[in-house]
Amino acid sequence: MKVLTIFFTLLATCVYGQPTSYGNFKLSEQEIIYQKVVPLDSITTTKLEEFYKTLPYVSNLKLADSKVQFDVADITVDYKKFQFTQVATPSIIQTGKYSGSVEVGVKDGKYRITFHNIELTGDIGYKKITARDKLTSYACKNNGTVFSQDWCRPNMLGLLDQAFTDKLTYVEPGKKKINDDW
Repeated sequence: MKVLTIFFTLLATCVYGQPTSYGNFKLSEQEIIYQKVVPLDSITTTKLEEFYKTLPYVSNLKLADSKVQFDVADITVDYKKFQFTQVATPSIIQTGKYSGSVEVGVKDGKYRITFHNIELTGDIGYKKITARDKLTSYACKNNGTVFSQDWCRPNMLGLLDQAFTDKLTYVEPGKKKINDDW
């Protein structure tokens, strides 16, 4: 009987599995974090520091051993740039401003962007969020243990993922970001 109970529990988990990651977003200790690893042979913390100093939404930049830490405030999503229409884009993505803390670690030939303590303001349709509130409160359920299915879509976390990648990825001076959209 005990074996049968375990079997059905595992089966239910597999069939009705709840997402704990989406794109470059994942849940860690009941918090949504954005984490992306970018391969780049010639990357250094000094280059990253110089790059992030030029961004208008970056503040409190600190350089540590092999990482750069800073705060971001009011990042917006340019959904038209990513070829989404206004009708197909939820209001929180259109009106939302996203803030939080970022840590960029450097290892040989790559760097990792980790955006945590993500907060938002904006219009979610049924509520206007005027004071910064945790993204986890809106995009997750079960006390931040699984993503809400409503947010696991290309026009929600997918667009947010593209925006964070676009705004936080280092671009070498004199080079353009590669647009891999066909």
